[in-house]
Amino acid sequence: MKNDICQSCGMPMAAVEHFGTNGDKSLNEDFCCFCFRNGKYTDDFSFDEFVKDSLQYHDEAEKLDGRTLTLDEVNLKTTVKLPGLKRWQSHQFTHLEYYKSVNRAVDYINDNLSTVINLSDLASIAGLSSFHFHRIFRAVMNESPGDYVQRLRLEKTAFKLHTTRFSLADIAEQTGYQSPQALSKAFKKRYGITPSAYRAQPGDLTMSMDSPVEYLFLEPEIRKMASKEVLYLRVVNPYRQADAFLKAWDKLISIVGVNGIPDNNHEYLSLSRDISTITSPENCRIYTCINAGSALKANGRLGRQTIEGGLYAVFTYRGTYKDMDKVYCDIYRYWIPKSEYELRDNMSFSKFLNSPVLVPESELLTEIYIPVSKI
Repeated sequence: MKNDICQSCGMPMAAVEHFGTNGDKSLNEDFCCFCFRNGKYTDDFSFDEFVKDSLQYHDEAEKLDGRTLTLDEVNLKTTVKLPGLKRWQSHQFTHLEYYKSVNRAVDYINDNLSTVINLSDLASIAGLSSFHFHRIFRAVMNESPGDYVQRLRLEKTAFKLHTTRFSLADIAEQTGYQSPQALSKAFKKRYGITPSAYRAQPGDLTMSMDSPVEYLFLEPEIRKMASKEVLYLRVVNPYRQADAFLKAWDKLISIVGVNGIPDNNHEYLSLSRDISTITSPENCRIYTCINAGSALKANGRLGRQTIEGGLYAVFTYRGTYKDMDKVYCDIYRYWIPKSEYELRDNMSFSKFLNSPVLVPESELLTEIYIPVSKI
């Protein structure tokens, strides 16, 4: 199937019976049968009229923060989401501006979890009023700014408990909590156990994989790297949609205007701030990136961020991209505890050395960069 959802209303299309029809009675896989028949839309609504009309089908079971969404919130959520569909792409400018605003706030949150994060400051960074920022952020990210910050802090805590020797006081300082007691209380509320009990449990870093773990017998190369700026695009639902990575790469390459094949002028990277065994798959922050100099500009859904320089353990992995998360998990489980290094508080990332367009899946080469410091 070409599209999983109708490119007019966003309704899921799970069977051919859901498809609309073209003028010659053939099936149209872009639009559902309620929106498109005989080669025409079934309505002549403007964008605003379509948003207003869709409110009458509001499902009161749709909830956020444990309560039913108000009509105003549904209206805003629909206004943000629809321009991503083919029928409404003429409204793409407003759509991209919303994402650009939220991207700025998300980048700030990602880089400042150890500090006090004020929601009014986030609104200012996004260039929106506090009223509109709160609602637009929820429409784009599917959770409130406060919930987003709290979740990231606690997931970072869980990761550090299983991959570092830091004390709870150290972790509290690194995750923006005023005291170990405050962190412990929030952690127990989310995970149901205390941080010390969680640390004593087997780690959440075990995954199945498609091929043998030959890479575990290889020692990494320790490199000192300068900081680099990259242009990025977030991968949406990276573990729930089979082609999520491919779609993100195709979109990034198309917007930037490159061929997607690594060379002396273009580095293709993937940044990962989360591990899917700790963070729910739909919330994992994974980004496709290109490093091609300062000439490239952020635009709409594309953002720009800095990969901090410093010491990195660099593993060279040969094989399918499908097992990359497993490779990361095993580096954290097996190599870090036995090494003379500890994790630095920076992003890990992957650098793709060749292209699936040119070599078979089994011959793909990837360098995995893990930020470390000498113990």
